[in-house]
Amino acid sequence: MSACNDNDNSISICANCGKEGSDVTNICNKCNSVKYCNAACKKKHRQKHKKQCERRMTELHDEKLFKQPPQLLEDCPICFLRMPSLGSGQLYMACCGKLICSGCIHAADVRDKKRASLCPFCRTPPPASRREMINRYTKRMELNDPIAMSCLGGFYTDGSNGLPQNYAKALKLYHQAVELVWGIL
Repeated sequence: MSACNDNDNSISICANCGKEGSDVTNICNKCNSVKYCNAACKKKHRQKHKKQCERRMTELHDEKLFKQPPQLLEDCPICFLRMPSLGSGQLYMACCGKLICSGCIHAADVRDKKRASLCPFCRTPPPASRREMINRYTKRMELNDPIAMSCLGGFYTDGSNGLPQNYAKALKLYHQAVELVWGIL
C-alpha cells in the first residue's frame, strides 16, 4: 500500500505496512511524498519506492531549475507605472528602500526647487555625508534588503564612498543578496 502526501494532515498511512494514525510521521527524506511509521518500515519499503522517489526528485529539481526569477522591477510606488528596465530609468532610495522611476524623481525635484532633493516617497532629505549614506544602506541591509546589500557590495568592489576595497566582503554581500532574492546558494 502506498500513500502520497495527504492534503489533510490529520490521517497518515504508512507506505510499507499500511498503519494509519497520527504517529506516522517519518517522511522520505529525498522526495517528501511518502510517510512511514518508523525507520524500519522506511528501510523495508526503500526498494519498492526507489523508482518513484527518483522520478519525484527529478520533478522537484526541474521545478527549482526552471522557476521564474522573482520580479524585482515592479511598479513605481508613486505613479504606479511599470519600472523601466534600464538602470538609468530608476533610482534606489536608501532612506525607505524603494525603487522610484526617474520621472517621479524629476517631478519631485521640479516641484521642490527651493528645498534639497527630498525622497519623493518618504520625504527624507538626502544624506549629508558619505558616512550617513553608508549608514542608511547598512540599516536597509540589516532589514534584509537585497538591493542595499548589492549596492554595498558595489561600494566594497570599487572602494568607493569611503569604504575600503574589499573583494571578500563584496562577494559575501552579493551572495547574501542572491540568497534573499532567489533562495539559492
